[in-house]
Amino acid sequence: MHRSRTALCSTTTLAALITITALAAAPPASADSGTAAPRELVHLGTLGGYWSIANALNNRGEVVGTSPVASGLNHAFLWKDGKMTDLGTLGGDTSTATGIDDDGRVVGCSDTRSGESHAFVWQHGIMRDIGDGGRGYCDANVSRGHIVRQYQSDPAQALAGSRAQLIRTPSIFQATWVRTEIALRPGVTAGDVNDAGQVVGADNWTVNDSGFPQNTWRAYLWKNGVAQDLGTLGGMSVANAVNEAGHVAGTSDTTEDTRMPFYWDGTTMRQLTVPQGRRYAGANGINDSNQIVGGYSASGKSEALFWNTPEQAPETLPTPQGVEGADARGINSQGWVAGYVQYAPTNPLGTRAVIWK
Repeated sequence: MHRSRTALCSTTTLAALITITALAAAPPASADSGTAAPRELVHLGTLGGYWSIANALNNRGEVVGTSPVASGLNHAFLWKDGKMTDLGTLGGDTSTATGIDDDGRVVGCSDTRSGESHAFVWQHGIMRDIGDGGRGYCDANVSRGHIVRQYQSDPAQALAGSRAQLIRTPSIFQATWVRTEIALRPGVTAGDVNDAGQVVGADNWTVNDSGFPQNTWRAYLWKNGVAQDLGTLGGMSVANAVNEAGHVAGTSDTTEDTRMPFYWDGTTMRQLTVPQGRRYAGANGINDSNQIVGGYSASGKSEALFWNTPEQAPETLPTPQGVEGADARGINSQGWVAGYVQYAPTNPLGTRAVIWK
């Protein structure tokens, strides 16, 4: 459900290179948006370890993410009705949950017994393997029977070897699933999927002859085998979230050596307003009211942002005293926001998954 693309797994997700997640924050700033951003902050707890991060939530207020268990290994979690549940793994050491739909299907990535990273779908207490991610990159998202997964076709190619696939299934227990390859230029990310099966992400990640990445990523919207290039703000771009109207939120480099959030309304990409002086910001989630969430970083500081409309200035989501960093990962139809806050190193709370509501 319309969430950020950064997840803490045993392997690195591609979009972590784009999402702005610096781990310190300036004091909350006011914004003249004329709106009421969610104000109540709820800590979700941990699975027994010292930190947790929320990656996504659905319209029922159920939240998924990652937290270490008591042994220190990272596991996927589902937070529901005030309780955090360990979703387990596919037989390996670690897992992370990256998406959840309104039917309670959870998707993410998990290590297998052989040490590979595979995408999974979880529902009603059962975790099912939905595809080989190889030893490189793995990510997944879900919306009403549409699952999009990102996987590594050739670990030797690193980012340039990433691929994406749309899986259609009314039930995770169905024996046969319909799989469609998202056949775009090499180096494909899969950022999000909506109920109509529209997929967003970026393609055309390339490297030069020396093996260094080139600034070539382009945001796309894909449906039924046809992809639309969403453009850029001047540099590479990546689409992170899509709502049911097909409107998109994401992040793009600019011609002024900055990284900025964008909103695409079906025809035009435009830059979102950010707090004055901020050079690095990103949009991570969008709901069906076109409310957008994300974050910014500047001089080692970061804060979570909420745009009530794409035209308005953002509000900074409130954080408790002692918090040094925050990020907003996803937003549901009620305007609830999932993300995390990070306390000072001397605070035993550490980094904690939260929702603002």
